[in-house]
Amino acid sequence: MTLTPNMIKRFFLAPLGCSLLSLFFLTAAHAEPAGAIGDDFIYIVEPGDNLSKLADLYTTRSELWRQLQDLNQIDDVFGLPVGKQLKIPFSMIPVVATQAELVHTQGPVWINEQPIHNAQSLKAGDVIRTGDTGFATLRLEDQSTLSLPNNSQLAIQQLNAFERARLTDAILELQAGSVESRVAPDHSGVGRFEIHTPVSVTGVRGTDLRIHTESGTAKTELLSGKAHFNTTTQYYQSLSASHGVSIHSDGSSHVAPLLAAPALSAAEQGSQGWHTILQPVPKADHYVVQISLDPEGTQVVKRYEVPADQTTIALSSSGPGEHFAFIRAVDSTGLMGMNAQLAFPGQLTLTSSDGATILSYSGVPILLTQY
Repeated sequence: MTLTPNMIKRFFLAPLGCSLLSLFFLTAAHAEPAGAIGDDFIYIVEPGDNLSKLADLYTTRSELWRQLQDLNQIDDVFGLPVGKQLKIPFSMIPVVATQAELVHTQGPVWINEQPIHNAQSLKAGDVIRTGDTGFATLRLEDQSTLSLPNNSQLAIQQLNAFERARLTDAILELQAGSVESRVAPDHSGVGRFEIHTPVSVTGVRGTDLRIHTESGTAKTELLSGKAHFNTTTQYYQSLSASHGVSIHSDGSSHVAPLLAAPALSAAEQGSQGWHTILQPVPKADHYVVQISLDPEGTQVVKRYEVPADQTTIALSSSGPGEHFAFIRAVDSTGLMGMNAQLAFPGQLTLTSSDGATILSYSGVPILLTQY
């Protein structure tokens, strides 16, 4: 039997009153909205806050401050403790529907099984899928990005924003493959940001995170910040930065430190194009190379694997202009490690008489050095 996210939710939310996988950071120096725990939005009290102001910002009705006082068992409404986790039920927060902008594609990409076209947006109910050589990146209203490598499929179950505070309230389902997220990059926080797989639900806030699903197993790799995760047999387990967790359909999980980023030489040009020399990472099973057109890694154009015993890594471009390689070691369980990043020049492509780039049958540019 396949364990669905709704089944997992019923298992945990009923007895525990908490979300399956809540990811949030608590820092005294910079408190901010802290995502969701179960049916509640969590706000971390800052100096100068009062219940009336917070009720107005999040519920749009300042008179609801009394309900927040009762719900959070607050005695002194004029002296809210700085750093206190304030619960605000999602049922009290008005939301408006938003859309995700498709900001990058490469190769075959479909929305609702239709080929994509330029300047396309996605809304709740839409499904985006990438092919064997396809890549896509979505950008939300708060500038969060979701990047899908090849052979991945993501369904948008819910895509809203708080009516007044404009925090993201999104639920996404990773149905196949992987997704790499940069959530609330300006550190504004989120109201709720969940990525579901068949065996897990991940709550994300203001962090870089990767999630993969395959054959009844979900893997989460936390590159920065803190996280907690739940399974059907364990709940609220801590996940630290630079660590990953493998979650199985039977509820078991395994937490391990992510392999270190490999040390790389400067990019060098040889007879076969650009390459780098990699210093082997202990315990690496193989390496994954991801090529992007931007230093943030959101405009991915190529992705390939390299054997663990190979130290000369080819840097495959998709055309002219500066490219960026993200190289990560993968351990024997399939967890990807920390990124090593390297910039290198691109290569010219075959063009038609009108200057348009000529694509191969798989939808990728044909490099002149290949012919």
